[in-house]
Amino acid sequence: MILHCQWRAGKSYPAPPKRKLRKLIETIIALAGGDVITAASVSFLSPKAMAEINEAFLGHTGSTDVICFDYRTCGEPADEDDPETPQVELFLCPDVAAREAAKRDLPYSRELTLYIAHGFLHAAGYDDLQPELKRKMRRAEKRVMSAIPEEFDGLFPEA
Repeated sequence: MILHCQWRAGKSYPAPPKRKLRKLIETIIALAGGDVITAASVSFLSPKAMAEINEAFLGHTGSTDVICFDYRTCGEPADEDDPETPQVELFLCPDVAAREAAKRDLPYSRELTLYIAHGFLHAAGYDDLQPELKRKMRRAEKRVMSAIPEEFDGLFPEA
């Protein structure tokens, strides 16, 4: 699998060790049922950058937790000449994860890991826009999160 990771979340949120982050993402992709993904890109962004993507591509105002673009389903053919072209692209916002984790009294690292799982579950075909679909997505999130090895606990350093 070809995996591109970028940490552009700003100085407030230190980047985790790159090798371990890649291993976590690959583990989540496999657990989420995205093992058919051959190339993915995962970017951790500042709230400002996340808000810009959210507005430009989804028409929503403000930052959000995770945005998933699955280029396999958009009708555009993949660039077969470049196998590194991502099939799936995730954008995540550590600032939102920290804020939501504090609200729920959960570890920041766990919340951000959940966002990765949530994004790749979307890429595996899960949706959460209708109540029944949302229940299925939540069950899948619990399944994936409970199967992640303990070695990844606390991967994301606190701000």
